[in-house]
Amino acid sequence: IHFPEYPEDVVQYGYFFFFTNGGVYAWTDKELAEDELKIYRKFTAVLGLTYKRYKELKEAEERTQVAIRQSSLDRIRAEIASMRTTDDLQRITPSVWKELITLGVPFFRCGVFIINENEEKVHSYLSTPDGKPLGVLHLHFTSSSTTTNLVESWRHQKVYREHWNREQFLLWVESMIGQGQITTANTYQAGNTPPESLTLQFVPFTQGMIYVGSEELLNEFQIELVQALADAFSTAYARYEDFNSLEVAKQQVDNTLKELRSAQQQLIQAEKMASLGELTAGIAHEIQNPLNFINNFSEVNKELIEELEQEAIKGNIEEVRALATDLRENEQKINHHGKRADAIVKGMLQHSRTNTGQKELIDINALADEYLRLSYHGCRAKDKFFNTSFITRYDDSLKKIAVVPQEIGRVFLNIFNNAFYAAPLPPPEKTGINSGGFKDPLLKHQPTVWVTTSKLPPSGGGGVLISVRDNGPGIPPAILDKIFQPFFTTKPTGQGTGLGLSLSYDIIKAHGGELRVETKEGEGAEFIIILPLTT
Repeated sequence: IHFPEYPEDVVQYGYFFFFTNGGVYAWTDKELAEDELKIYRKFTAVLGLTYKRYKELKEAEERTQVAIRQSSLDRIRAEIASMRTTDDLQRITPSVWKELITLGVPFFRCGVFIINENEEKVHSYLSTPDGKPLGVLHLHFTSSSTTTNLVESWRHQKVYREHWNREQFLLWVESMIGQGQITTANTYQAGNTPPESLTLQFVPFTQGMIYVGSEELLNEFQIELVQALADAFSTAYARYEDFNSLEVAKQQVDNTLKELRSAQQQLIQAEKMASLGELTAGIAHEIQNPLNFINNFSEVNKELIEELEQEAIKGNIEEVRALATDLRENEQKINHHGKRADAIVKGMLQHSRTNTGQKELIDINALADEYLRLSYHGCRAKDKFFNTSFITRYDDSLKKIAVVPQEIGRVFLNIFNNAFYAAPLPPPEKTGINSGGFKDPLLKHQPTVWVTTSKLPPSGGGGVLISVRDNGPGIPPAILDKIFQPFFTTKPTGQGTGLGLSLSYDIIKAHGGELRVETKEGEGAEFIIILPLTT
């Protein structure tokens, strides 16, 4: 290379030796020999390897720093995720400070400041880096210039710094004692002597500030580390707040559920008592028949005995024998009706006793027939104009099935009562009053309830089917999907709790069965109960 400023006979030689990330430049006044070039090339190769190794170490150090930082943040997240109450902040903060030390941030006081706009208070949890508590302060926004400036910086999500000397620190301690926030100066200042110099640095996060107190001002890199920690704290603390809100809501829901369960139990008890009342009315009418027979036959027997005595005195043996035969037959009838009355009373006691939930092998036809008659007589006892008839078609081939008789009896009673209630109601498009509460001389509507039992074929799933059908007005489509809901009733106020069908549905489901309704408006409704053969 010839340079204009040099004489023409002066020649300079430049050499460039390259490695992956750079090169070596050599400038000579003579051309290099091949062995000299080899030396430069070897030097360049060694320099390239050295630089490569330097870069790898630097990258490894950076990765290590990133890993250390990430590990610190992960540990903080894990700690905060375990929080359940605000008191846990005093347990968590030492972990935060430990991670600050791991990240190389110098400090000797630290804290978490939670800022509550609704309360207009700053809740601070202070400790030393080794976890010793310094105090928990609950400061109003306007309690000092520091808290006022702190809150204003937080609202703008800016770092706030303030420096105190010894005297300023002591003044702060005295004001905190005066406000009743701390009890002794020694605990708050972590020793017998206050710090000579304290730089307060507050790094914002969504819910408050991370406080770091050090002798000297932290540099921007250190503030960035604290900010990363504050952001991790914020995310985890937000989860804690959500959890706390859910716990409060859960407690409210639990309290409401307890109140609802209590009210439900009272209503269920009322429904049971109403059911028992209907049973009692039915039993009273049902038992009256055998008692009438017993009383009548007893009166007849009294007369027969007197007549027998007279015939015996006369010596009329044939007449005595005839009268004795009549007496025997009457006594058999008295015994029969006495047993019938006894069975009715036992059924009442069985219904009223506490349900044990024990299943028994029951003749479903007999159970249905018993409760049908109890329901019928109960309705007659309540309404002197009641004139609904019933027709039964029982499948005599049905075998006994395992059920809780009190429970299934309650289902039967409820559905029979509903059928007897609905049957006298006129079709919606008709008018008039009949002997059952309505009369329509053109239609001559005779309210009727049909009760049928049958065995389902295996192709139909097997089981026992009990059908209860009435010829009332039917169920309007608008309310059909609501009739099994708790507290839903179409009866006038005070005549129904709205729990009968809901409880019946639950009882049948608990037996592994099915309860459904089929209806056509104006043509009555049919309730169908299906119970499995083995339950």
